[in-house]
Amino acid sequence: MDRPAMRNLTLSPYISPEDMVKEDAAGKEPNKFLLEDPEGYAPPLVLPVPLAILISMMDGKRTLKEIMDEFTEQTHEPMSLSDLKEMVAYLDKLHYLDSPSFANFLKNEMNAYARERYRPAAMAGGAYPKDGKELRKMLARILEIPRKITQAEEPEKEFDSIFPESICGAVSTHTELEGGGASYGWTFSAIANHSAADKFILLGTSHNPMREKFAFSSKSFDTPLGVLPVDFEFQKRAIKRFAEKYEALENIESRESVDLLGDDFVHRDEHSLEFQAIFLKYLAETQKRDIRIVPILVNTFVPFLAARDVEYPDENEVIRLFLETLSELIQEDESAGKGCFFVMASADLAHVGPMYGTPAPVDGATQDGIREKDTEILESVQKTASRDFWQKILKNFNENKISGAAPIYCAIRLLEHLGRTGGGKLLSYEQAVDEETKSCVSFASVVFK
Repeated sequence: MDRPAMRNLTLSPYISPEDMVKEDAAGKEPNKFLLEDPEGYAPPLVLPVPLAILISMMDGKRTLKEIMDEFTEQTHEPMSLSDLKEMVAYLDKLHYLDSPSFANFLKNEMNAYARERYRPAAMAGGAYPKDGKELRKMLARILEIPRKITQAEEPEKEFDSIFPESICGAVSTHTELEGGGASYGWTFSAIANHSAADKFILLGTSHNPMREKFAFSSKSFDTPLGVLPVDFEFQKRAIKRFAEKYEALENIESRESVDLLGDDFVHRDEHSLEFQAIFLKYLAETQKRDIRIVPILVNTFVPFLAARDVEYPDENEVIRLFLETLSELIQEDESAGKGCFFVMASADLAHVGPMYGTPAPVDGATQDGIREKDTEILESVQKTASRDFWQKILKNFNENKISGAAPIYCAIRLLEHLGRTGGGKLLSYEQAVDEETKSCVSFASVVFK
């Protein structure tokens, strides 16, 4: 490989837990960098500065000799061509390079997934128990958390009075179940007792790169409790209706090529919908509900923040027509008695700290600042006001890296299309701080009347 090229990876400053506790560490430049693969095919690597510099030179334009010469000139570190070739081979073996061997590896992975009957429970045995009996115990315990909190804080308060009488949508966290237990408990307690829905439109945060703006799933979701079925009939009609609307557009100079199943493979390892699926399967089992899902991964809307070529994301024709299509089909099915629909965004809020590319460790003052910005944004969410929500994201160019901005926007906008703007209620707000890296994730449970 004469001109090695790294894949679309992230290289960020890294401060080890040992360095963080040192008194003289504050304000110092990190002496290491963390190389990560957002798609998860390659393991993370902690690199000293010289190697981080070397990695950054592998852009597909420089030859091996040019990389070696430039590296030696910049760092004054000795580097032989044979050593460089060995490193390139090592990186290629770990799937860090955009190479023929990686293309072959990815093709095999996609073919293997295509042969699967169901979307596997990717996080089972790690984020939650693989054994169905143990998972049932865990989910039952999580669903009891809100009631216990209420009894401890307000013993005289009637638990069910906390929730709106009837709900049609929610914003749910997708953080680890143990860390976000209370938030999951609030969301799914509300669904269990205050929603008769049997069809769930799940709009999930995609943590891996996508080509398309939205991705349906070709497979139902396997869980340790059994299979949670996808409403393929609804999905098929949505694909057809969207295509008809999109083809009918006039005066579009450069029409995008849209394939709503084109990123099906991205579903394979994405946890944002998997965590919702296990709770819904549990409710289907315990409440004897015939629950079906329409799982949709939503690509990042960061390009709209950067380009500012549209004021709101759904001024983009693909996004506008997709949400209009969902709204039309939901209303048609409900009018025909084909089910009761629920709209859910699987989304977390702020991601701040060294783990997320903001070098300064999170402290109490930082957490207060995060809470202040989150509160302002959640006010728009509770008003079911998509435009106001997006303006607040734009206000500081999403400084706090709200990962769920896209699915939250789509969920609120879809509820607006459906005329379900009775407002939302904030049931819980939490922050989870990783003590090793001093990084913070915030998340909330919001339900819509």
